[in-house]
Amino acid sequence: MKIQKQIIALALGTAMLLPLSCKKGFLDLKDTKTASSDALFKTPSDGIQLVNAIYDTFDNVDFMKKAMWYQANFLTQDFKNYGGDVFFTTYEVPTSFDPLNTFWVRSYQGIARANAAFPIIAKMKADGVLTPALADRLTGEAYFLRGVFYYYMACEFGGVPLELKTVTGSGRNPRATQDEVFASVASDMSTAAGLLTWKEDLPATEIGRATKGAAYAYAGSALMWLKKYGDALTSFKMVDTHYQLMENYLDIHEYNKQNNKESIFEVQFKVPDGGDQSWGHSNDSNWLGSFGIPEEISQTGYDYADPIYFNSFETGDSRRRATVIGPGETHPSPNIQISSYQQVINGFAKGDPKYIGDDNKIINTCGTVSKPWKGGDKLRSGYYEVKYWRDPALSGYSSTAAGKQNIFGDQNAIFLRYGEVLLSEAECKFRMNDEQGALDLVKLVRNRAWGKLAGSNAVVPAPPAAGNTLYVILDEYRHELGGEFSVWFNLRRSGEHIKYVKQKYNVNVPAGKDLMPIPQLVIATNETIKQNPGY
Repeated sequence: MKIQKQIIALALGTAMLLPLSCKKGFLDLKDTKTASSDALFKTPSDGIQLVNAIYDTFDNVDFMKKAMWYQANFLTQDFKNYGGDVFFTTYEVPTSFDPLNTFWVRSYQGIARANAAFPIIAKMKADGVLTPALADRLTGEAYFLRGVFYYYMACEFGGVPLELKTVTGSGRNPRATQDEVFASVASDMSTAAGLLTWKEDLPATEIGRATKGAAYAYAGSALMWLKKYGDALTSFKMVDTHYQLMENYLDIHEYNKQNNKESIFEVQFKVPDGGDQSWGHSNDSNWLGSFGIPEEISQTGYDYADPIYFNSFETGDSRRRATVIGPGETHPSPNIQISSYQQVINGFAKGDPKYIGDDNKIINTCGTVSKPWKGGDKLRSGYYEVKYWRDPALSGYSSTAAGKQNIFGDQNAIFLRYGEVLLSEAECKFRMNDEQGALDLVKLVRNRAWGKLAGSNAVVPAPPAAGNTLYVILDEYRHELGGEFSVWFNLRRSGEHIKYVKQKYNVNVPAGKDLMPIPQLVIATNETIKQNPGY
């Protein structure tokens, strides 16, 4: 089998776009800028690094925060933005919003890298460079990652161009329908599942790679968009014996518990020793925590929670403090003491009242009830999302850390976990007229929320929306997954998202604005693409 020169050129070209870094476990990349095509892909390591380049597509700050986290959370109205992106509150996202263009371009880069990898891996296998087992695994990872990029593009934009062969990565084909994209995702994930291994069978050094379980879980999610609930449930059921709920909800996002038994797919981040985590940081760190930490701690604080969301959690639900805290509350993580942040220490030393607690000692809470932290202009709510706050001892915020400008971090970002799969299974059962089966699955998730998996004797109350099983499930998506990467997408998939936002916030979603606009730069370079209605 002869590989066309342009395929090698594409693979080399895409590799040249990548930042070189040291990541958790497996994602080391090789500098190929000075290599000739004849010298490439001659060892198993070359094939591994070819696929690692696909994973590296995620490592972009706008991609992760402003083009995925924003959409998953701001469109629900549970979280708001202070800064230049307040338009999410009214759903009037401009077509010129640059992070959407970044999301589009980076996604097609990742898709192009996957498409380029398939024939190269096949030739390396034929030439005996890769063992059949390694070649199959790498091929499965490429199919999985291509499916992931298309999954989130369809969640945000609806239909997008399908490019399933080696191309330039520009996304210049006409738009496929949303259903066609999700059908392609389901196909890619099915192929990947047949090639990948289970998470527990990966060596410790490979944890974080795509797995058979992740492929089945994403296949199930894609099939739900296609309303093939029976097939989706079958796919989800393949996951059930390979993942477990963490006993304590708080532990899911703890820095020292990354890649845990509940995590199905999470993007790996690792700042190299001595690496820059300031505003001039590399893409090996992320903005998830720093944008959500109050301005009084981080000088950023662009994201905050709506008090309506804070108050929507039921009494006794442990997910509330592990998701959002308000005035007078400590951070729930034992590893994060608000009094240890350098800005708090400095402010207290200067006698600034906002850093003095009600006991006249250095504050260790998110403001106080009488003096809530609302930023310098008092425009924020005083309530903040906490799942990705940075540990001050790790981030450079503390008095003992070396780099005082390290305001970002390298905590992994969980895209999909078993708690979400259980709720998706519940929705599938509901759609298949098995309401009791759906409620039984919801109960598993709620039991953990009230501490019963950790041995609590607390009584778990009936869901507030009891009698309307679909809305019970939607409420659970909202409280289980708030501040992560999927709530809005799950609500939109249900078809109830417009009514749901109206019910919770009395906000009308303008026609068509439940989707993101196709970036105007994309339309300018591809005359076949039409804008989403409403923009």
